[in-house]
Amino acid sequence: MTKAKDLGERLTVAAQRNATDAVMMHQAVADRLGLHVTDLRCLNLLRLGGPATPGELAARTGLTTGAVTRMIDRLLRGGYVAREHDAQDRRRVIVTADEDRIAEIAPHYELLAREFGKIMGEYSTAQLELLLELFDRLHETSLRVTTMLRNNETD
Repeated sequence: MTKAKDLGERLTVAAQRNATDAVMMHQAVADRLGLHVTDLRCLNLLRLGGPATPGELAARTGLTTGAVTRMIDRLLRGGYVAREHDAQDRRRVIVTADEDRIAEIAPHYELLAREFGKIMGEYSTAQLELLLELFDRLHETSLRVTTMLRNNETD
């Protein structure tokens, strides 16, 4: 086996392990908050992407519209989001994250942020730039593959 092939296989396993670790860590945070892990991930989508319609959230998460409605209802009960009618089109509903409630979630990630910061401090600027490029490309790839899988375009 060539060194490049071996590294490629090791990187694939490391990425799979990291994805699983992330799911487990987010589940632990969701458990502490009394949320579903999908609720927590939806809040992150709203935090990063801004307000969205339930249909947009369904498209981003891959959940059915019924599941998104139930998720929004749970988040409303917890005070994490507001659901308002669009001023331009009263039929359209916009879901917005409550910044104060989102800020209450942040302490649950402080340990991770601290540990992540320690690791990042061990790398040079050039190495960090390479890692950032890799993560950006992996993100784009994940979005593309997710769309392909949802559209049954596996070829």
